[in-house]
Amino acid sequence: MKYGHFNREGTEYHIDEPLTPRPWINYLTNEKYCSIISQCAGGYSFFDDCGGNRVLRWLPENWEYDRPGRYVFARDVDSKKTWSLSYLPIRAPYEKYLCRHGFGYTDIEMLHDGIESKVQYFVPRQDTCEVWKVTVKNTSRKTRTLEMFPYVEWMIGDYHLELRYRNILNLYNRVKYDKSSQAIWAQKTAAWDDFNIQPFPGTLFFASSLPATGWATQKLPFLGRYNTEERPEGILDGGFKNTEFCSGEDSIACLRHRIKLAPGQSKSWSIVMGQTNDKKLAQKMVQKYRKLSVVDAERAAVVELWKKRMESGPIVQTPDPEFNTIINSWVKYQTYICNLWSRSPSYYHEGSGGRGFRDSCQDAEGILSVDSDHSRGKIIRIAKVIREDGTCAPGWSDSGPQGHRPNKDHPVWLTSTVAAYIKETGDLNILKMKLPFLRDRWIKGWDINTDWKGPAIQVGEASLFEHLWRNLDFTFHDVGDRGLPKIGHADWNDAIDAAGIKHKGESVWLALALVRSLKILAELADRIGETEKARELRRRTTVMTERIEKHSWDGQWYKRGFRDDGIAYGTSKEKEGKIFMESQSFAVMSGVAQGDRLKKVLASVDKYLDGKHGYALFYPAYSTWNKALGRISMFSEGTKENAAVFCHMATFMAIGNCMAGRGTKAYEAMKKIMPNSQPDYEVYKTEPYVYSEYLVGPENPHHYGEGAFTWITGTAAWTLIAATEWILGARREFDGLLVDPCIPSDWKRCSIRRPFRGAIYDIAIENPQGVEKGVSFVEVDGRRLDGVLLPIFGDGKTHQVRVVMGKPRRSESGADRLAKTSVSAR
Repeated sequence: MKYGHFNREGTEYHIDEPLTPRPWINYLTNEKYCSIISQCAGGYSFFDDCGGNRVLRWLPENWEYDRPGRYVFARDVDSKKTWSLSYLPIRAPYEKYLCRHGFGYTDIEMLHDGIESKVQYFVPRQDTCEVWKVTVKNTSRKTRTLEMFPYVEWMIGDYHLELRYRNILNLYNRVKYDKSSQAIWAQKTAAWDDFNIQPFPGTLFFASSLPATGWATQKLPFLGRYNTEERPEGILDGGFKNTEFCSGEDSIACLRHRIKLAPGQSKSWSIVMGQTNDKKLAQKMVQKYRKLSVVDAERAAVVELWKKRMESGPIVQTPDPEFNTIINSWVKYQTYICNLWSRSPSYYHEGSGGRGFRDSCQDAEGILSVDSDHSRGKIIRIAKVIREDGTCAPGWSDSGPQGHRPNKDHPVWLTSTVAAYIKETGDLNILKMKLPFLRDRWIKGWDINTDWKGPAIQVGEASLFEHLWRNLDFTFHDVGDRGLPKIGHADWNDAIDAAGIKHKGESVWLALALVRSLKILAELADRIGETEKARELRRRTTVMTERIEKHSWDGQWYKRGFRDDGIAYGTSKEKEGKIFMESQSFAVMSGVAQGDRLKKVLASVDKYLDGKHGYALFYPAYSTWNKALGRISMFSEGTKENAAVFCHMATFMAIGNCMAGRGTKAYEAMKKIMPNSQPDYEVYKTEPYVYSEYLVGPENPHHYGEGAFTWITGTAAWTLIAATEWILGARREFDGLLVDPCIPSDWKRCSIRRPFRGAIYDIAIENPQGVEKGVSFVEVDGRRLDGVLLPIFGDGKTHQVRVVMGKPRRSESGADRLAKTSVSAR
């Protein structure tokens, strides 16, 4: 690759050209503090919630020039030369530059004018701060006297209020250098949200392990008039001025240190920055991370923690090393980041904060094979935002309420996550856990109770199964004239936001997703003896399937939905938006599409939606605003929901291809969106090690194949599911681990190492006949198995499994029938 490469183990990405086409970033985080950092140390940090508790400043357009960030400026006292240890922002020429993004850390190394430097950034396992370890070495033949300036720009507090009222919010800033602690402390005088003014709870801090010979808290005197971080006047001209107190203006934290290095001598020190609601705890963190021995030990522990996480769960070996690198580590890492912070904190998104209901369900399911305990905690948290009527809050926030209108698809997602958790762990008791309901200003999943005052509250309690039942019960009855679920404000596709604003529009996709979830909940009901509800769920499955087949088939594919005026969209009669991927993928995944209709769906997807960069979300793109559908038609062609190659949906179709026995097609769908297999990074632009939300679609006039909105996307979780459970075919079931690979016909051998319920299954897959799907026989520890469902050993041992693909050599067994039922329910 032109800009960098993976290390041999695939556990680091090395960037040796700093000016990548877009900032290539990393997330350094625990579950309370997060630092988003680019290859040149740009980016921002936040505490607790990226919307309500920003630490560092960031604006939506800042990704275009990747500033500000966490910088260490350097100045040679004798030569007056000035540079930054991360190349940006000063951009002085260098002899060497290297950024190493790893799991939980980023290191940036440079060599400039005989000074070798390394800055190691990480976030501790528990403490709500970030630590930089700086090392500089004199590689020249003369003694060097250097001034070093660690620097950040504060934002402090609510990101959206700052965007709207920066001139006002700045007036609340109070930043002070304290000589006794040799640290910079920052706060706002108060926190303001819709006139609900409260004391600002946070204490922000910035400190170094070196003695400070200078300090700055005011931005303008440090940078100088009309300057940016690229030309900090206070450093470039040697006229650094102490500013001990900043009140009511843009604020920074900068310390000045002076060091002298003999030839060959090096010097290391630490910088700690963070936020907490406990001033004493903040002081303890400052003192703790001034000790280099503590810094080194904690960094090693962070690296080891993430190493263990990446080694957990499935490990695959296939003929494709790019596939192996992404699935074995980087997509797990990305899935963790999504589980920790959902969809809001990034270089690109709006940064409103909170965790989304729908997103968290999918993320929790995706990480199950790696960390089922995390999934369990997330399931319990998600269930608590289900209302008594079965509707859901759109999500939750640790720093304030999530106030926007919920989408209609939220109730269908938690059921599959819970079922997957039970299949992974065997923990049926979770369905009996008593959990409260949410009560807030929203009623009927759409309306606002104008009499409601105050925050949301928790009321009553019922079993988790009852929560799931009410979810699906609401969606089954919240239907339009055709008996299909109403789309309301939007379904999975957030941009179809006008088709149901009169509360009459219906969603075919949501009907298909509901059928899938009804089948899954029926299985759960059977498992806990809820026989009557299981029967009713299957009846509803049949009813909804019949409605879909009656009203939604368009001749060659399934329609997308019906607008408020009753007109269908996603049909061959339309000039634009004829065929949508959402309906076709879920027609397969739900089991609704059968026989001739299944063949036609797959043929239509191949003909209209597949392309060299992957599956487009629909075809053709909208070229003009369609008032009856909404903002889906407002985006530029091929961007966002207007017919982009939406990677999340492409993984659904990859699974659909596996269910249909099309292993080569499934693999191709995965490869086309895979970040490390892109043919041209001048076109793709974004990181080669994590997935984009979408690639610009084929009808865009300029940027077909360009990656967009990286890291925080459901693509990560579903890629892990599609690759390990469907392509490699090691799929969890209630009574064992199913082996049902669906692979490219030219893969002769592959394998997957799969931990499952207290044992390790080393599954070697042989494909002597070059088939895409079908198992001839399975051997476990040298003995032939009757069927394809591996038993639950739970003995802590490793078991050798041999899977030979081909035409089955025996009559269908009970295990096969179970497998087919389970596949259909998925």
